[in-house]
Amino acid sequence: MKSMLVFLFLGIGTFLTLSCSKYPPSSERLLEDLAVLTKYDTKVNFNNYKTYSIASNVIQVTDDSKEPLTGETAVAALAEIDQNMQSRGFVKVAGNANPDLGIQVFYFENTTVYTYYYDYWGWYGYYYPYYPYSPPVYYASYTTGMANIELVDLKNPDTLNQRTPIRWNAFIRGLLTGSHSTSDITGSIDQAFIQTPQLQTSAK
Repeated sequence: MKSMLVFLFLGIGTFLTLSCSKYPPSSERLLEDLAVLTKYDTKVNFNNYKTYSIASNVIQVTDDSKEPLTGETAVAALAEIDQNMQSRGFVKVAGNANPDLGIQVFYFENTTVYTYYYDYWGWYGYYYPYYPYSPPVYYASYTTGMANIELVDLKNPDTLNQRTPIRWNAFIRGLLTGSHSTSDITGSIDQAFIQTPQLQTSAK
């Protein structure tokens, strides 16, 4: 009988471990598909701006450093932003040509680790009331990635607070459980611009 109960413990423990998702609850997470969130300064008329410059690199931000992110996807992302800005009437200029707007792109990764356990003793203590038992602790984690596109106002800096106001943001975020292709990323950039039809100019 004792050996049968041991097998029962192992069987239920394996089932619960395998059936437990390594992701947070659906109410607290995004789907694996990339999600796009945009926001803009509703008090700004983008017809007051014409030129822009864009940073030459995507910057990857970690806990202790900021490094240029290289590779095909980073290059394609910057090119897609360029294309969308120019299709909205903006003109790209060099950073030293006093552009009206500046664009910088950051990339972040965040890993969340959490623990959980099942108290088998609460279920089967009836059979072995004096058997010492500590419920096993399980660890799981999930990693999210997020790109942040910032459009800053170089034409009207906030000299009082010594900063440049952000006029538009695009956040592209998703679980890094699989691989997102370059076309997935560029498509999400296109979606960010589609979500903000206000971001265009007819300035001469």
